[in-house]
Amino acid sequence: MAVLRWGAAVVASMAAFFAVAVPWAVLAGGGDDPWDVIGPVAGVVAAGVLAALGWWASQAGSSGGGAPARTVRQSARAEGSVKQTAGNHGTGGRAGRRPVRENIRQKARGGGDVDQVAGDRS
Repeated sequence: MAVLRWGAAVVASMAAFFAVAVPWAVLAGGGDDPWDVIGPVAGVVAAGVLAALGWWASQAGSSGGGAPARTVRQSARAEGSVKQTAGNHGTGGRAGRRPVRENIRQKARGGGDVDQVAGDRS
């Protein structure tokens, strides 16, 4: 899907260049001097279109598709030691697949040791 989006972004950028350059060149009445202005201006327009559509193309698969974000919230209070662990423990079931997006927040208060671990530990 991302390849198709990037292809569309490049084609649209080229189309934007010609959409600006060709009518301007026809209306300018010929000669080499107008291209000293037309080329850079059309290039800037094409670069802007590529930047905007490039951002769109880079978003392919990051929202809506794939596995939803796994949310983990932990909070603990203790006078002794506190140990919190969250995230992926290296399970082999997802080998070769896109990693699960995780949203992990941990909060601990303790009178002794505090040990917090979060994220992928495979």
